[in-house]
Amino acid sequence: MISKKNTFAAIHDKKQGKASDKWESYLEFYDELFTPLKKNPITMLEIGVQNGGSLETYAEYFTKGKKFVGCDINERCRNLSYEDERIAVVVGNANTEAAASEILQHSNDFSIIIDDGSHVSLDIINSFLIYFPALQPGGIYVIEDTHTLYHQAFGGGITNERSAIAFFKKLVDVVSFEWWHESSTIQTHLSTFFLQNIPEFITDGWIESVEFRNSVIVVRKSKKAGHNKLGQRIIRGADFSVNPLDSAAIQNHKPF
Repeated sequence: MISKKNTFAAIHDKKQGKASDKWESYLEFYDELFTPLKKNPITMLEIGVQNGGSLETYAEYFTKGKKFVGCDINERCRNLSYEDERIAVVVGNANTEAAASEILQHSNDFSIIIDDGSHVSLDIINSFLIYFPALQPGGIYVIEDTHTLYHQAFGGGITNERSAIAFFKKLVDVVSFEWWHESSTIQTHLSTFFLQNIPEFITDGWIESVEFRNSVIVVRKSKKAGHNKLGQRIIRGADFSVNPLDSAAIQNHKPF
């Protein structure tokens, strides 16, 4: 059991020095999300570090963590320094080839990626397309402050079919592709965003789940590629006196 002193909320609450800015609801949720990884030698990427304090919070929370990489476009971040040698900061636009190359030199096998960058819809989509492949199987991709995506100033809007919110909503259907593959294709389903050349990690079935919370989206990477995610239907017992099942009904519920 994790001591209340070592919860994400407790570590954030006692934070001094470099500032770290998190909404209240994130703190308890991050404990739920990250506790299974708390004692693992994780690697983490944070896109958008602002004053740099959250990198220290993550490093203190994940005591066994190997590497914590931050990236920020603000040149002032070059002045950030850390006593913890596990922390590194890349200064630049995370969606450029130069910055991505520098980030991936630190690691191309992240356990957790957190996008707390520009919060602009197009940037969020591009970062996801660049860095989700660098997430290890079973890894977690978190997008913070997605309330911005309901505002036109950030390239969003509730009726905007090209917003990042709309993009991730469509990925929910991709998770269940095994049940509609005879009716359409992933190419057609995502044609609003890709005229052609859909990233292989999407077509190969690396997206395990997509979760929406107030201001947060969490995408989990599958442990192995593939669209047959439900597995086989397993029925045990022989008494069907309440709800009889026939073999035809069972066969009709097979995935592809």
